[in-house]
Amino acid sequence: MSCGQKSNNKQKEITLDTLQHTHELKNKANKIDKKVINEIEDTNSDISNYICYTNNNNKSKKIWIGFNNSNKAMKIKYNGQSESIPLKFVRNEYIEGGTQPTIIDYYNEIYNGEINGHYKLTKSGNWYYVLYTRGKDNKEFNFTVDHTMGVLSSKPCF
Repeated sequence: MSCGQKSNNKQKEITLDTLQHTHELKNKANKIDKKVINEIEDTNSDISNYICYTNNNNKSKKIWIGFNNSNKAMKIKYNGQSESIPLKFVRNEYIEGGTQPTIIDYYNEIYNGEINGHYKLTKSGNWYYVLYTRGKDNKEFNFTVDHTMGVLSSKPCF
């Protein structure tokens, strides 16, 4: 075996080790501590307002998001699902400009103790938008507030 072949084999071993380590780290990053899950569930009982949204590409697909008194999203439910899904706040952005500032909140969707996807909630004036990125394939889904269903109502729309 030549020096070049030995070097190439060594590089393959390092690459495989790096890929395995990266995969393990990614799996650990998606796991949510049981204490955090309990905190999310405790907080979810404090829903004070709901906003209903319609999918931009399929008007028959609807969601609602429940917010607490601090206007943080706590859970989401898709029309047709039996249970809501908890959300965990990650961060937010505040963008000045125009007639209204834009507020963007980021959340992780928690399902079976793991991060299952990500939500980006955008508010500008009386318009609310949701971008959901599904974790398994990074497919994106866009929703817009449904003003006909009531905004910030005390009861979910379905």
